[in-house]
Amino acid sequence: AHLHRTQRERASHSHRIMLAMRLTRGSATRCSTGYVNRFTAWMGTTADATTSSVETSGWLGRPETDSRPSNSEDTERGDVRTPADSDRDHFRENPSVALWNEWRFDGTPEGARALLLECASSARSPRDAAYWAYHVARSSWFLGQGAAGILASSLGGGGGPSGGGAPLAGDGSIRSGIIAGSRLMAEALQTFRQDLAHINAGTYKAPYDMDPNHRQFNPAYVASKTARFLTEAASTLEKNRAARRSERGDAAESAPETKVWMDSPMYPDYYLKTFHWQTDGWLSSRSAKVYETSTETLFLGRQDAMQRTALVPLSEWMRERSAKDGAGAKFLELACGTGRFLTFVRDNYPKMDVTGLDLSPFYLAEARKNGAYWEKLRRRKRSSPAGLVTETLSKVGGLAKAAGLPVPPMPSARRDDVQDEAGKETLGSCEYVQAQAEKMPFPDASFDAITCVYLLHELPPEARREVAKEAARVLRPGGVLILADSIQLGDRPRMDKNLGRFGDFNEPYYRSYIEEALVEVFGPEGAGLEPWTKDLCSSTKVLSFRKPE
Repeated sequence: AHLHRTQRERASHSHRIMLAMRLTRGSATRCSTGYVNRFTAWMGTTADATTSSVETSGWLGRPETDSRPSNSEDTERGDVRTPADSDRDHFRENPSVALWNEWRFDGTPEGARALLLECASSARSPRDAAYWAYHVARSSWFLGQGAAGILASSLGGGGGPSGGGAPLAGDGSIRSGIIAGSRLMAEALQTFRQDLAHINAGTYKAPYDMDPNHRQFNPAYVASKTARFLTEAASTLEKNRAARRSERGDAAESAPETKVWMDSPMYPDYYLKTFHWQTDGWLSSRSAKVYETSTETLFLGRQDAMQRTALVPLSEWMRERSAKDGAGAKFLELACGTGRFLTFVRDNYPKMDVTGLDLSPFYLAEARKNGAYWEKLRRRKRSSPAGLVTETLSKVGGLAKAAGLPVPPMPSARRDDVQDEAGKETLGSCEYVQAQAEKMPFPDASFDAITCVYLLHELPPEARREVAKEAARVLRPGGVLILADSIQLGDRPRMDKNLGRFGDFNEPYYRSYIEEALVEVFGPEGAGLEPWTKDLCSSTKVLSFRKPE
């Protein structure tokens, strides 16, 4: 009976998500191949370095044609199987996989209007409207900040992103830059539609940082983050240009240093690199304080939404156990970094005991601060019966009524926004551990659920296998392992040709990652776990595995 009930609940939940994403599926046939990968998002370039007339058409006048060749011609791999092919054979693919596999950006004015109308139509409640207002404003801010970073680097004498003297994308024209920005914003809007669909389906909660009391609404806090980013962006882009000039054989140019300032036997050699030319790599407070701003600028504010896709399999696994608040479960995040994703996990499952593991003491210190701030904000939110967005909407509605304006029904407080009988909430424990993911200091079968977000592409192949074995060892039978990382070859075929270019941004193991089928590393023939589900969200793929009971 329990099995049948679980199957019915799963089918009902999937049906709600399908309904919420129905318009999204309809628009998937109206969008274009020009999505720009992570490298080009940071650099502001178009998908193809040799910008053609097709790349500079679309929203600026001429309709963009779909020049996509067949898969074999596009990737030039012939019959070679991709990681996506292996995924298809082993995982239950959720609707998001087909959605992003087919997604195309329509650069025509009609396509732009259609996308905006579809986004507007998804705002069916005041809470939805608040979500869209917040995320569109946030992405616009990151877009402007990214442009400012490139401009600051150019004014500093570095020229354009590639060292050719053009501060803008593609052929260096303003037109080309606008096209690149338009593509990225369209990608962000599609990402947010998927995120909102999961929120409305009850897969996970709306992001807690939409609360207007959050520090990111403080101008002084934002200004300090922006100042750090602009300094880091100028340094990062100049190092990348220097590396490109050195590769081209410029006698006057030496390659930038790739090793960090610190050395220690506790750090593996691969870790002591300045990944994506980040100052000090992972080993300084300066790096930890600018990381979130840098990566969100890289993704135009959609990184949080992409990461939250990892909550999809976690939510399904929790529903099977009727553990709405996570009570009694033990959770581990590998390579937790600054702990931002960990705060989203805790916000959804506040009574779950969580552990964040990372090798950098500087990032762990930042994760501890972020965790403490989330706890403070949650206590503040729970002191108000209305809760975060509801409180703001109620204030706006009250002012509108006082002015005699028509007001739609305001949302009532959610049950989880109201204080319990004691007026005080008891949260699950939270601790931070400095250790390698390849050598974790935990006994066998210590955790019910494990996530690993954006780690694997920064590991050499042999380290990936060690991490897989360790994760399987510390996972309890019946537990779930969730991997969220960059998409790989075949996940979005239109991007395959240029996907590996991000490896040029001092990501030495990225190309080996995008070619490796993770089921061979973590699955039955590797670490011994059973493949479960697959999701895609823009540049991120999520694979989940179960440990046999």
